Amino acid sequence: MSLSRRISRIVRANKAAVQPVEDPRVTAANAQRAQHAALDSARRGAADVAAHRRRLEILAGEAAARVRHFEAHAAAAVARGDDNAAREALRGQLGAAKHLQTLSGQLQEIDVQARRLAADVARLEERMSDSWLRHQALLAQHAAAEASARAQEALRSSAGPIGGGELAAREAEREVRRLQALAAAREELAWSDPSSQRVQEAFEELEADSAARLELARLKEQRARGSRPGQQ
Repeated sequence: MSLSRRISRIVRANKAAVQPVEDPRVTAANAQRAQHAALDSARRGAADVAAHRRRLEILAGEAAARVRHFEAHAAAAVARGDDNAAREALRGQLGAAKHLQTLSGQLQEIDVQARRLAADVARLEERMSDSWLRHQALLAQHAAAEASARAQEALRSSAGPIGGGELAAREAEREVRRLQALAAAREELAWSDPSSQRVQEAFEELEADSAARLELARLKEQRARGSRPGQQ
C-alpha cells in the first residue's frame, strides 16, 4: 500500500472517530416529530377532502332538485298539450340529469379518497401511539442504564484499595496522631528546658506549695501554744 493511501485511510479513520454519536433519545424524539408532522398533514388532507365532498353534496342536491323541477314542468306541458314547452322542459331535465350524474361520479371518487385518507390517518395514529410507547420505554431504559452505570462506578470506587470516605477518615486519623505526637514532643521538650515556661510554672507551683506548708506549720505551732493566729 502506498504512503498516500495509508495517510488517506488514517485521516478518514480519525474523522470517523471524532464524529459525535447522536443520543438515541434525540433520534427517537426527532422521529416522533416527523410522525407528528405526517399525521397533521394527513389530517389536514382528510379535512380538505371532507369539505370538498360537502360542496359536491350540495351541488348534487341542487342538480337533483333541477331534475325534479324540469320533470314536473314537462309533465305539466304534456298535460296542457304544449309540446314545445314539454320538449324544452325535457331538454332541461336531461341537462340537469347529466350534471347530476357527473357530480355523483365525483362524489363516488371522493368517497374512495376519503376512506383511503381515513385509513391512512388511523394507521398513522396507531404508529404514533406505538412510537410514543417505545419512546417512553426507551427513556425509562436509558435512565435505568445511567443509574446502573453510576451505581457500578460508585461500587468500583468503593471497592478499591481505599474508598473515598475511608481514605478521608484515615487521613484525619493520621493528622490527629501527628498532632498528638507533636504535643507530646513539645511537652517533653518543655520539661527538658529549665528556662521554658512550663518548667517555670512548675517551680512557681512548688514554691507556692512549700510556702503554704510552712505557713500551715506555723499556724499549727501557734495553736499548740494557745496563741491567736497572726501573733508571734
